[in-house]
Amino acid sequence: MKQHSLLLVLLLLPAMAMALPSGPPQVTVHGTVTTSTGEHPAWFTLICTQGNGAALSLQLMLSVDSAPDFPFDAFEGPRAPASYQPSAQLQAGDRRFAPAAVAGWRSGDVDGAFVFGITSAPGNATTATQVAAALGKPGVKLTWIQLSDNIQTPPLSATFAPDDAQSKALKQIAAPCLSSHPGR
Repeated sequence: MKQHSLLLVLLLLPAMAMALPSGPPQVTVHGTVTTSTGEHPAWFTLICTQGNGAALSLQLMLSVDSAPDFPFDAFEGPRAPASYQPSAQLQAGDRRFAPAAVAGWRSGDVDGAFVFGITSAPGNATTATQVAAALGKPGVKLTWIQLSDNIQTPPLSATFAPDDAQSKALKQIAAPCLSSHPGR
């Protein structure tokens, strides 16, 4: 009986794996963030979702401990006071983009991490779509300077240098969100 149960489980696993929802297409690039306490690991993620509620999302994640004096709470949540101000300054290669407003949240995946996010509807000419388009070119380095909601707190400065494979993945994943008619 145990053999038949094991065989049934082994036969059902591939079908169950296909039925599990997969996450949206995304690529993550490791980099560093410079804070008042020095250099620390940081992660940049580009996500492109399609269909109902489609969005292009650029995310900067870092450990809260790496910037103990930064006012993360001012950015956290849907109505966070700092989320209404254009506080993220992004640069891809030599090209600088208009400052963008960011929202933030505590990561549910990485304990002690905070995520800053810039989101745009696909096909719109925004800082997010312009940065995503620029990142698809090989050798382009991304700099994300995140200002605080007060002038006394030094900004966070994150840098990411995607390798050729990551640049290709960034271009491929962003493509549907850069077209004027995504998912159609």
